[in-house]
Amino acid sequence: MKLYMVRHGETECNVNRVYYGSLDVPITENGRRQAEAVGDMLCDVVFDKVIVSGLCRTRQTAEAILSRQTSSAEICQAPAFNEMDFGDWEGLHYTKVREMYPADYKAMGADWLHCPPTGGEAFIDFSHRVIEGWKQIYSDEAFKSSQNILLVGHSGPMQCLICHFLGMDVSNIWHLEIQQGVYIEFEFLQDFPVLKGLNRREKL
Repeated sequence: MKLYMVRHGETECNVNRVYYGSLDVPITENGRRQAEAVGDMLCDVVFDKVIVSGLCRTRQTAEAILSRQTSSAEICQAPAFNEMDFGDWEGLHYTKVREMYPADYKAMGADWLHCPPTGGEAFIDFSHRVIEGWKQIYSDEAFKSSQNILLVGHSGPMQCLICHFLGMDVSNIWHLEIQQGVYIEFEFLQDFPVLKGLNRREKL
């Protein structure tokens, strides 16, 4: 089985550099072009299954990718792969968060694994949600028998999954940059994940 992971296309929140995880924001025109470019890179891959999070930016990205292909795979939602919930910080720039929630901002900076954003989700709980979601999906024998899977998601969940696949602690996510307009390729050899490429741009 091969797994292709793609981060959603650009959003206005990316452009404005604000916190956003649970905010359900659409992709921009540039984001759509990024997704279509990935679709061109993967145009010869026939996907058996397509998985998106519960947020519209991943579905829009998946639809743009599939628009460049002949694949007729159904798009399935997996809310377990939603981005981390930043609570009251959603939609705010970090300078505004630091001004409005100084104690929580400082606490999270000191222990980002366990201290949640104000009213939000602690990273350790978020990573557990994502990894358990993958384990549940991967336990399905029909899923494991697929040839090619497309997972369109978010930076945080994809970082968690890569750490999980490679046997790394999730605290190592900052070593992984997940770009937009590219794809990540894993091959599963008898349940053993092998990273074939990170942030790839070449056509397959």
